[in-house]
Amino acid sequence: MKKIILFFFITQACLSMDYFSELRGDYSLQNYKENYWYYKGIIGLQHEDENFYTEFSLIGEEGADPTVDLYRGYLEYYIDDITLSAGRQTISWGHGYIFNLSDVFNEIDIEDPKSDKRGLDSIRFKYSLSDMSRLEFIGFKTDAKDENFAGRYTFLIDNFEIMMNYFHITELSPLTKKIEKNERIVLEAKGDLIVGVWGQVSYDKYETDDLYTLVTGVDYNFNLYQKNIYTALEGLYNKKGGGAYLTYNLRINESFEFYQGCLVIDDGGYLNTTLNYIYNDYVNFEFAYNYYHNFEKYGYSTKDNKKLTSEIVFRTKMFF
Repeated sequence: MKKIILFFFITQACLSMDYFSELRGDYSLQNYKENYWYYKGIIGLQHEDENFYTEFSLIGEEGADPTVDLYRGYLEYYIDDITLSAGRQTISWGHGYIFNLSDVFNEIDIEDPKSDKRGLDSIRFKYSLSDMSRLEFIGFKTDAKDENFAGRYTFLIDNFEIMMNYFHITELSPLTKKIEKNERIVLEAKGDLIVGVWGQVSYDKYETDDLYTLVTGVDYNFNLYQKNIYTALEGLYNKKGGGAYLTYNLRINESFEFYQGCLVIDDGGYLNTTLNYIYNDYVNFEFAYNYYHNFEKYGYSTKDNKKLTSEIVFRTKMFF
């Protein structure tokens, strides 16, 4: 880790690179009696040229092991219709919020599903066949296995984007709750029919059994009393059960934003209510209330591993 930090400062001193950083501090009161603090900091460098882009950043967070780790570090190279990238980079496929069958690369943050994602060790190849179609291949590493593969073909039909995805991965099976090899095929579409619509159909071939899954979603953006409101609803169904997620975002003015998200899955439920105060371009303050019902099996518990039912969070974010 000392070598990584040394390389970080040498690169900054020797190359013409842009600097960026983010600081975050959370105070959480769980079940109205247990409280704790959480801190996170990201510092990085990035440089963009005519034929390439590179980024190198470190993350430090309270309670992490190691305390300081590589957040992103990759090089992206462009030549004609081909893009090549390698290193620890952010990869996000598919549409949707909580239920996204094409995003096998990231963990879902149910409080903020669209939050920034940590980098993934991978090699990526993209080739634009035309203005209307693209091929993409990724080899990547996960905690379960180093050798995973994903391929995608994307094309446009009128107002719809169609994606055909293939994954060869090792992951936790929802059928057996064990780590298994899986071959997944996902057919996906997103477009506009007065409201935004998207859908995914997947076939998973695990070592022990097969699984078919359907995801559908709609979203709509409108103005009410000169206030902008964005709403979205999505649902999932397979033989193991189903779930639904509803969210809306109300932009009160340039400084205040209010949003809620409600997730119901199997016999569990989650409700998030957040008020965001944008002080300026560099500082944001958030106040959030989270309610949990039977969510221990999804990994949500108090810091000392007790049942979590409610959580009040005060959060500060600073960007430089």
